[in-house]
Amino acid sequence: MLILAAVQDIRSGRISNRLIAAGIMMGMIFQVIEHQAWGVYYFLGNISVPVILLYLLFQMRVLGAGDIKLFSMIGSILTIQELFQCMLYSFLAAGAGSVLFLAADKTRWKKLRYAGRYLFDAIHTGKITPYVPFDTSQQFSFAFSVPVLFGTALVLFM
Repeated sequence: MLILAAVQDIRSGRISNRLIAAGIMMGMIFQVIEHQAWGVYYFLGNISVPVILLYLLFQMRVLGAGDIKLFSMIGSILTIQELFQCMLYSFLAAGAGSVLFLAADKTRWKKLRYAGRYLFDAIHTGKITPYVPFDTSQQFSFAFSVPVLFGTALVLFM
């Protein structure tokens, strides 16, 4: 399902809610089979954690709702510790990918100054506003589901 989500995200910039819902339902069934009645408790807790932790990034428009729902889908199957590891690895992979893209960008210094100014203003005023790129003509869409797929694979296969 994660591979399908990554393909959808790369092709259209969106992840289907049907795909997410199917994955979450599979996760709920898995948790109930694994832990009986306690499985519902684990399921609800694990799908709530990404929403709670990543809401601020969503408000800043740094992370999309589909990415948060994707983490919830993953959390419906993994343990809470594995979910945190997956999130950590995913953000590290996304950061590494962003550094590579930025290194190839000729306007990187302008973008870095603009991002620094945004952070300074947010800290100085104490207000979170949506991050709007300074040059929307060259706006690049980053398929965050690919680093999420990578982070999940690391957790499952290491």
